[in-house]
Amino acid sequence: MRLLVTAGPTREYLDPVRFLSNRSSGKMGYAVAERASARGHDVTLITGPSALPEPPGVRVVRVTTAEEMLRAVEAALGGCDALVMAAAVADYRPRTRHGAKIKKDRETRTLELERTPDILSTIRERKGGRLFVGFAAETDRVVEEAQAKLARKGLDLIVANDVTQPGAGFDVDTNVVTLIDAAGGLRALPLMAKAEVADRILEWIEAQRPGLPPRVPAPPPERLAESLSARLAQQIAFVREIDGLKTVLRQTLLMDGSRPENDAEHSWHLALLVLLLHEHANEPGLDWGRTLQMVLIHDLVEIEVGDTYCYDEAGQKDRPQRERAAAQRLFGRLPAEQGAALRALWEEFEARGTPEGRFAAAVDRLQPLLHNYCTGGRMWRKHGVDAGRVEARNAHIAEGSAVLWQIARALIRDAVARGDLAAAGERSAP
Repeated sequence: MRLLVTAGPTREYLDPVRFLSNRSSGKMGYAVAERASARGHDVTLITGPSALPEPPGVRVVRVTTAEEMLRAVEAALGGCDALVMAAAVADYRPRTRHGAKIKKDRETRTLELERTPDILSTIRERKGGRLFVGFAAETDRVVEEAQAKLARKGLDLIVANDVTQPGAGFDVDTNVVTLIDAAGGLRALPLMAKAEVADRILEWIEAQRPGLPPRVPAPPPERLAESLSARLAQQIAFVREIDGLKTVLRQTLLMDGSRPENDAEHSWHLALLVLLLHEHANEPGLDWGRTLQMVLIHDLVEIEVGDTYCYDEAGQKDRPQRERAAAQRLFGRLPAEQGAALRALWEEFEARGTPEGRFAAAVDRLQPLLHNYCTGGRMWRKHGVDAGRVEARNAHIAEGSAVLWQIARALIRDAVARGDLAAAGERSAP
């Protein structure tokens, strides 16, 4: 069976230093993911910030905010048979996120909050035949509150726990829960390890889907190291690791607007743009094969650091340092000369000091611009981006291709004319 599990808290930032969150450690969700994998299921874990080690054999998608978790769940939902929503998602976020640290310049401060997306309510219409399992951490009227949530969210099962009980709740290895299903069944479990609670939840899920037997998990490729040369073993392990690029979601929607694009799709699309459009590069004799290599490996660092939204000023400040550290670690896992060659390609893209690097950067800017244009500027409006910021962000397309820059500027002008993008100095309507 294919299981999608969420875990951990989310963080909603007030400024680059401060955020709203909760006490969740992620232990319950991680236990569900680990036990599901051990029982032979195919598991994807979407986790908020947590210090826990990644469960073996589980695909892990890391997110920070409620909005990011929603997008990750929406992207992965189509490939799952059951969703176990164990994350403790923050209910509110600051209405305004400040780009610089707020100074301690007054005795009191009023903080205006707005609701974060309700993930289960948002995806309810896509439930279909999938099983939805939710959690209810309560402090009073535990069963009644959980039953109301079960009905309100359209769940098949809810796991209710009284977080005031000894040995239950946050950041402990045990829990005391009651399983309540949509048919009216109610099963109170005694104090037990969270791994045991996870097994009871999984037993219930498996009983609802007897026609979907657990898969037999294949051993990881590095288990074959005894029969491989050391070099090939390193390369195969790297191949397995970069599969994680498929789980990194971007702030760009597919051109049909149906879901967020992932980084692997972005890299593939850039490679095709290079293949199709290299004749429009400024410099004649461009080694487009080298450019092709750049765009295929450039975003691999985001397996470790995630995608930083291009208009997130706070996130952009330390992005280069975070990505360079990730490049050092990631490419360092390959044989020395091969890792050094890929790292050099990555640096060449970043520096834009060669014709190939400039053209790679140009298509890397043009592609998301095309996506935003084709989706009616939905993400521009969502983030309050205006034409001035879009033009400034994409100006170095001209360094790689004057022709593509002409196209980009025409797209920006037309998006403003259509009302899909606010004019410079104005705020986009949501």
